[in-house]
Amino acid sequence: MDIQLTQHARFGGCAAKIGPGDLSSVLCGIDVPQDTNVIAGLKGFEDAGVYRLSDDLAIVQTVDFFTPVVNDPYWFGKVSAANALSDIYAMGARPITALNIVCFSPKKFGTSVLRDILRGGIDTIKESGASLLGGHSVEDEEIKYGLSVTGVVHPGRIIRNEGAQPGDLLVLTKPLGTGILTTALKGNLVSKETEERLIAVMATLNRRASEVMLSTGAHAATDVTGFGLAGHLKEMIKDNLGAEVYAAKLPCFPEALMLAESGFLPCGFYNNRDFYTPYVEDETVGLPFHLIFDPQSSGGLLIALSKAGIDRFREEAARVSLDFWVIGRFIEEPRGVIRIK
Repeated sequence: MDIQLTQHARFGGCAAKIGPGDLSSVLCGIDVPQDTNVIAGLKGFEDAGVYRLSDDLAIVQTVDFFTPVVNDPYWFGKVSAANALSDIYAMGARPITALNIVCFSPKKFGTSVLRDILRGGIDTIKESGASLLGGHSVEDEEIKYGLSVTGVVHPGRIIRNEGAQPGDLLVLTKPLGTGILTTALKGNLVSKETEERLIAVMATLNRRASEVMLSTGAHAATDVTGFGLAGHLKEMIKDNLGAEVYAAKLPCFPEALMLAESGFLPCGFYNNRDFYTPYVEDETVGLPFHLIFDPQSSGGLLIALSKAGIDRFREEAARVSLDFWVIGRFIEEPRGVIRIK
C-alpha cells in the first residue's frame, strides 16, 4: 500500500482508553440514569452493558474503536471490528447488529484507504453473523475505526467478569505481546512472518472461544485488551478472591519477548504497570511483568473454569480448532492479589 497507517496513529499499540480509576473520578457526583432492567451498567466495569427486554431476552451493547495497529487498511478494519465484537462474545452473547464509527480525512489519505478499512470491517461483521445498519463519520487527520455492536442473550445466561470460584482454572485463548509488536511495527522492527501471524491472531473472532466457554459452564470471563492481562484479571478477582498466574505457562509471541528484553515497550505498558503493580506479587522478578502489563489489541478471552470442566473444554476446543492455555488458578487468599509464580 502507499501509506504506513501506524505512523499516523499516536496511540497505536497503547492503552489509550481511560482507566477504571479515572472513569470513577470523572463521573463522581454525576447522576447516571438507569432503571431496574439494567442488568450490567457502569458499576462493576463489565465488558458491555446489558439491558433486559423480557424474561427471556436481553440486549448487550458495546462500542470500541482505535487508531491503526497495523499498516494494511483492510486488515486494520478486520482487527478493529474483531476487537469491538469481542466484548459481546466475552459476555456469552451473540452479536446481531453493528454500526461503523469512522474518523478519517479523505483529503489526506484518499478514499481508497477508507474503502479498504470499511471493507475489512464489513467482512468481519459478515463472519460474525451480524448485520451492518449504518454508522457515523467525522473528518479527522488521526485515523480511527471501530464499531458499536448490539448482541442478544438470555438474562439468566450472561457471563460476567466476576463469579470465579476458588480452585477454578484460568484459561486464556490468545497469546500475549500484541501491544509490544504493534508498536514495533511502526519502526519496521518486526519480521514479516511474525507480522502475518500477529495480524491473523488479532483478526480472529472470539466467537469459537465464546461458544466453547458456554458449552462447558464457565463461571466468569472477560477479554484481554488495553488494560493487559493484569488489569483484566484484576477485574475478575476484584477484592473477592486472588489469582495465581504461572509464568512458564503464559503464551506469547517470541519476538515480543525479545523486544521487551531490549526495553522496547509501548506507552500503555507503563500506564498499566503504574496502576496495577500494587495488586501484583511477582515471585519470578522477570519478563512476565512485560507480558501481564502489555496492552493487547483484540486479545483472547480470559475464562474461569472449574477443574471438572477442563476436560470437556479441551474436547470442545479441539473440535473447533481453538487454541487455549491454562495459565493459572483462582485462590481464596490473599484476596485482590495476583501472584506471578
